Amino acid sequence: MRKDIIHNDGELVIKNGDFLISESDTQHVEDIVISLAGDFKSTPMIGFGAIMQLKKNSSDSAFKRDLKIQLEYDGYKNPEIDLSGGYKNLKINV
Repeated sequence: MRKDIIHNDGELVIKNGDFLISESDTQHVEDIVISLAGDFKSTPMIGFGAIMQLKKNSSDSAFKRDLKIQLEYDGYKNPEIDLSGGYKNLKINV
């Protein structure tokens, strides 16, 4: 499990007058799924851009493949991506 500064909808979480640091794998995955390539200046290749992917009308297998590649860029080995419930119910296990 990775630890990082936690945010909630883009707002940093502060607890006892300091930034909250906690397990952050879920947060990292959400950030990768939402962001576009280039959004993270230190790692410009990372960023899936789910909205843009959905606009492309790509197949489920292409969607999963591209998302898996992005997650692997961030060090998540063999992430499990479940689209059985549709795009709105996307499940990712890292």
